[in-house]
Amino acid sequence: MKSIIEQLYYGEICPCEKPAPQTERCIENRKTICDTEEQLLKQFPTCKELLDTYTDALHIETQLECEADFERGFRLGATLILDIFDIQRE
Repeated sequence: MKSIIEQLYYGEICPCEKPAPQTERCIENRKTICDTEEQLLKQFPTCKELLDTYTDALHIETQLECEADFERGFRLGATLILDIFDIQRE
């Protein structure tokens, strides 16, 4: 069995490629997003391009936040592990 470091090196572990959760809450939220977009486009059909620009920017912002959250979580986990090893050496 490969170590986790080997798995990361060879690209066998890639958390960002895992599918989004399919919880009831996520499904309901996606439905709300789709329904709201449909309603907006019915009321303001000329604003499709503006809405597309907005949603694209929102997706990018969400991705950037996810990347930052992942990095912070990874650093916290590494710091926790380092702290554990320091305690074991004493």
